Amino acid sequence: METIDKWFYREVMQWRTGAAVAWSVLVLPVTCMIYVFMSTLNILYPVQSLGEFLSRCFSWSFISCVILLMVVNTAFFVYSKSTFTVIANVSITRFSQLILLLKAPVILYSSVCNVCGIIIGWICTCLINSQYNGLSVPCAENSDVYCVNEHHIFLVLYGGYTGLMYVVYHYIGQNNVLQFPTLQQAKFFRVRRSINQAAISSILHVFWQIKFFYILYFVFGGIPRDFIADTLSLKYGPGARLDTLYGLLLNFGLFWQTLLVGFFIQFSWSIGSLLYKIYNTEYYEFPIATMFENFKNKCLVDALTCTKLPIVQALGFLDLNILSKHSFTRRKELFCLSQPGGHPHNWNKILSVCISVIQELNDTVQEVNWKILANAPIRQHNIDKSVMNGSSSGLKQRLSSSEDSNVKSMTSNNPSVKEKIVTGLKKRSFLSFFFADTPDDTHKNMFASAYIQIWAVEALSTLVSASYNEDSFGIVQMSLGDIIVVILNLQENIDKHFKLTGGVTRRIQKDNDISLKYSLQTSLKTSIYNIVNTFGRHLL
Repeated sequence: METIDKWFYREVMQWRTGAAVAWSVLVLPVTCMIYVFMSTLNILYPVQSLGEFLSRCFSWSFISCVILLMVVNTAFFVYSKSTFTVIANVSITRFSQLILLLKAPVILYSSVCNVCGIIIGWICTCLINSQYNGLSVPCAENSDVYCVNEHHIFLVLYGGYTGLMYVVYHYIGQNNVLQFPTLQQAKFFRVRRSINQAAISSILHVFWQIKFFYILYFVFGGIPRDFIADTLSLKYGPGARLDTLYGLLLNFGLFWQTLLVGFFIQFSWSIGSLLYKIYNTEYYEFPIATMFENFKNKCLVDALTCTKLPIVQALGFLDLNILSKHSFTRRKELFCLSQPGGHPHNWNKILSVCISVIQELNDTVQEVNWKILANAPIRQHNIDKSVMNGSSSGLKQRLSSSEDSNVKSMTSNNPSVKEKIVTGLKKRSFLSFFFADTPDDTHKNMFASAYIQIWAVEALSTLVSASYNEDSFGIVQMSLGDIIVVILNLQENIDKHFKLTGGVTRRIQKDNDISLKYSLQTSLKTSIYNIVNTFGRHLL
């Protein structure tokens, strides 16, 4: 029998991905028209620029370039689908971020992005059809001598550079992480809400990356230019070369075209990524139980335990959370008893999975708390207070015993050679930039998949509250104690973790990004209040 991960990938995920790729490609003609309009815009001669824009948009070269661009982006989007993930990979140090970019799949993806960026950069030069089009141009009017077109080389190389920088944005910026919406909306409204943010993010990213390319071309730009000129036996034009300050920094027309090329590549790929996320994070309803033999292993409990394809597990917990809040019929199916036998199999299976994932995070947080306490420095004033309450003989005994314990701890905690090397590297002012822990990432990595626990806690709390009026057989109340205990234990350990790492967790992230750990703490408190307010004195 086919497993749920293979079935979901074939029957659901491929269709969603295909729809996302199709819409990403269909918007490319509109994006190309906007690009051509901005590249030919002339404020001093608006009528002339408008006529030039219309003539290019209805030319055969424009249509052929758009078709080629659609083919390239389709191949790129299809290949990029394997780079998306549900759980964020949080790098603790900047050195680990560099290591992430040197992995074999990332290097292969970088090569694909670089090649596609070069091709799209070349297509952009063909779309504007001006001095930027072609590797060679006549050195003078009506001249048979051709010179190397350095402006064309500059834009094509910048297209490849934009592709490489997109890899950094995709992995280090966590653009490849699927984020599930807090509020369920139709895809159209989600796209309309996110497209402005994608455009602004693309503009800021292009402005951030373009300065590095200018520096690289100023230093190394003569190498590819001279190689092309020597290979094709081309001359150099009379104008200033672009690897000089005058030829590069004071060429505002080239700077404008470079910005447009970078924004075009970044925005078109961001739209594809956005649509992929919206389609694949859409709510999916799994059956609680089924009578069909082929779908026996494709129910909600199977989705909750699916780890081979993590998106199935995430969608399963999302379905459980929505079920608990908005579906009276499915809740009744969850609270029913099996026939024959009269056993609450549906409830017991789902309860077991929810408690298991909550307890897993609880154990992880508790272990981290113990490590923090073990590495915490001893406060001397606490020792002094205890010493002052004893006699002088007790003082000597305590001091001697504390010295012995300190000696033992120093000998037992003798760092290894590897730890000494890492510690020494961190002390170097230059290397500390790469080996120092980035703010809050050490603890954020622990909560990278906490959205599952958030949905599990909220679902259990809502189901417990609904069972007060809907559970005719009292099956939920039989396990009420276990639910309360596991939620309270996680709440206690989360509060301890926040107190132990108060200096780190108080750092507010940029762009009002509410971390999953804060959402988890809020969900735990809300769930506890929800249960208490529902049952009141009956909990006693």
